[in-house]
Amino acid sequence: MEDRITEAADIDTIINKRSPIPAYNQLIDIIYNQIKNRQMHPNEMLPSETELCRKFGISRTTVRESLRRLTRDGLLYTIKGKGTFVAEPKLDQIMIKIPDFYEDMAGRGLKPDVRLLDIKVVKANQLVSEKLMIPLNEEVFRIKRLFLAENKPYVLERKFIICKDCKILNSCSPGDLTDIKDQSVFDVLAGKCHICNDYAYVSIEATTIRPDESKHLEVPSGTVAFYVDLVAYKKDDTPCGWIASVYRGDLYRFKTKIFNYSLSE
Repeated sequence: MEDRITEAADIDTIINKRSPIPAYNQLIDIIYNQIKNRQMHPNEMLPSETELCRKFGISRTTVRESLRRLTRDGLLYTIKGKGTFVAEPKLDQIMIKIPDFYEDMAGRGLKPDVRLLDIKVVKANQLVSEKLMIPLNEEVFRIKRLFLAENKPYVLERKFIICKDCKILNSCSPGDLTDIKDQSVFDVLAGKCHICNDYAYVSIEATTIRPDESKHLEVPSGTVAFYVDLVAYKKDDTPCGWIASVYRGDLYRFKTKIFNYSLSE
């Protein structure tokens, strides 16, 4: 049985241990490309963690991190006691406007706040490259923020902005970015960037809180949440920013209005 599974979900690429790209990111890209190119099909079982460790010469911790992130992004799912499988493609539905956090919380009579957890320049991995339509390893700003209301965490956000597109952030030293005093810098971090003012595509999926997220959102790992994926576009229809956010499921629900709805449909 194990040999048949290995043959069916053969992942035929190597991991370059001399590369500056972490091994878990390389494995993510390998599996992602196999799914994208339909070399692995929906509901097909992946090789076991032991097989992946042996095939690529990497640790079980590295394999688990790769599978965890792919599961989080909706590409894989796990059945306890059986293994990890390729997820079915998601069905796209026309959705809703995501409200501005500050306006939303203020409208509810709550005091909003935001904490900048981290900001740094990183090289785009396969997923970031495809989201932003940029070459692999191109430099992007990675910004991690926590949104709170009345000192309670609501949303954990990861934002990626193409470096060459953002003159304001490029003009700042690392120290300036972590100690925000300039209003123009704050506006960029808040998404008020003049280059990204046209439109965005948003998707919302059910997810669970990861261990590294639970400490920021102050809920147990495995708690139900919403994963909101937003890609912002310029007027020339090219992406300039990607935001991946986790909304606490116990504090949020999303609603929309439907026009000309018929019960017979």
